[in-house]
Amino acid sequence: MQMAGKRVLVTGGGGFFGTHLVRRFEQAGAQVCAPRHADCDLARWEQTEEAFGAPATAGPQLVVHAAADVGGIGYNRLYPADILRNNLLMSCNVAEACRQHGVEKLVMIGSACAYPGDVTGMLKEEAFLAGPMHPSVECYGFSKRALYLAAKAYHEQYGLNSIFLLLTNLYGPHDKFDPEESHVVAALIRKFVEAAEAGSPQVECWGTGAPIREFLYARDGAEAVLRAAGRYDDPEPLNIGTGIGTSIRELAELTGRLTDFRGEICWDASKPDGAMKKVLDVSRMAEALDWTAPTGLEDGLKETIEWYRSNRPA
Repeated sequence: MQMAGKRVLVTGGGGFFGTHLVRRFEQAGAQVCAPRHADCDLARWEQTEEAFGAPATAGPQLVVHAAADVGGIGYNRLYPADILRNNLLMSCNVAEACRQHGVEKLVMIGSACAYPGDVTGMLKEEAFLAGPMHPSVECYGFSKRALYLAAKAYHEQYGLNSIFLLLTNLYGPHDKFDPEESHVVAALIRKFVEAAEAGSPQVECWGTGAPIREFLYARDGAEAVLRAAGRYDDPEPLNIGTGIGTSIRELAELTGRLTDFRGEICWDASKPDGAMKKVLDVSRMAEALDWTAPTGLEDGLKETIEWYRSNRPA
């Protein structure tokens, strides 16, 4: 699928990852429409239908469904019912609107947190539904599994060309830095920047620091989605990541160094760690997309820290 002149609807286009998606698809020559949540609640069918039929969309040919009710571990603990309800309703409404409006292709944006919580080693696509998810992300992860099933079901019954991409942990400019909603990278950046500026003697981090995670710069993630939209048509899941694991302790130490924090890092082991290892096997991605993520973690963190310092609220 060539993107030049293609009418593309990006749900969640005003959010963190959606901002990067919109920019990358526009750079590729697409005509992008990205309705904001304030104007279009995709959990409501009538508003979803209006978005797909609005003059601004002009009948989308490609839909990238990136909208989600999402946050970090703390957010998942506070609002599990909202997360489950909102994400399930959005996925069903978007898939049905794509069918009714004759969309050429639907790209569902999934998350690696939907993998089974007890799978060890590198996470392969074949193991996606092999067991229960970690309790810390159960409701959000279930809603992402529902995205895969929706893509597969609409492909089987209606012939909708729909794909499901499993993205690892994203970070970068435009991320959520609010403590209640932020993921680990954004949360650490805010903590260390503020601590460094205040001359604080220590920063407290959740858990033990032992869990191993994988981090993908959002700009690279947008490039992968663009490539998948153009060349990947298999309804089975496709991992999108770096394949490189980093412990939370290593991440915290690197963030502290890059923010010039001079104090001590303390770990609160009473707080949850989540699953102990989540790193994607990206061999299928490298072959299918002829691509690997180019941005190293240190370079990506430097850019994100600089963006946060320049754009945080006064």
